Amino acid sequence: MENKNFYSKVLLFGEYGIISNSNALSIPFKEFFGSLKKCTKLNQDQKKSNDKLIELYRFISDNNIINDVIDIQGLKNDLELGLHFDSNIPVASGLGSSGALVASIFHKYLRTDINNLQIEDIKNLLSIIESKFHGKSSGLDPLVSFYNKSILLSNQKIKLLDDIDYGDCMIYLVDSKINASTKDMIEIFNKKMNNNDFSNFFNNVFINKTNVCIDNLLNNSSSFQDSIKELSEITFKNFQEMIPNQIKEKWEYGLKTNSYFMKLCGSGGGGFFTVFDFESQVSSDSTNFKSLQI
Repeated sequence: MENKNFYSKVLLFGEYGIISNSNALSIPFKEFFGSLKKCTKLNQDQKKSNDKLIELYRFISDNNIINDVIDIQGLKNDLELGLHFDSNIPVASGLGSSGALVASIFHKYLRTDINNLQIEDIKNLLSIIESKFHGKSSGLDPLVSFYNKSILLSNQKIKLLDDIDYGDCMIYLVDSKINASTKDMIEIFNKKMNNNDFSNFFNNVFINKTNVCIDNLLNNSSSFQDSIKELSEITFKNFQEMIPNQIKEKWEYGLKTNSYFMKLCGSGGGGFFTVFDFESQVSSDSTNFKSLQI
């Protein structure tokens, strides 16, 4: 079997807004990856992955849209031969472990000529498959993993990007050491959206600030640092449920000193958080961060 790697992703901008038609920017993160493998004698972890793929197979089989483009018989045959997803991507971390898995299945078992599909069609198909794990999916995570490219989603248009210039900003991921359920966080978010004040804030302020950050980054604007700070401030104030207590002190310290600014990495609640560092503070001992540099 072809051992093609499918990488984790980092959603730099667009958390929650992506399901409300905001812009989004997501990048592949090659620190973590996975690939499909077959083995007749499965260890405990491989058996767990195989069982998960069997559940996904059943989901695909029951979906009339997906089972028309996926070779479900081939997938079933390989599952009987011990198909599993061999991955070091942390689960429940916000780094797209399910997205990479979905991308690998789509790549291996797609029976439709990929050249006959528009990128929007691919995203929609991937979103349906990944909904098995999250209840609702934008499809962006598996799309980034599938193409192994940074992707800009702007005005509902998808653009594949080359390398991004981060200027004098270093970007890190900080591990909260807490597992987070994307599905649970989305449920909390949906409840918050039932509040008119939060809904107005989110639709009129948060999405706007997110879009400004994306524009400033991609255009190498000198206003990038200020826009990141503003996004960090309003996120901290309005998304407290998504920020673990051990992260809050670090978040506030960055805002107080203007040395780095934190934001959610995906849905939050645990897993990794993103840090934009303009003063080389994260790499110093003063913050006590255990971090991975993007």
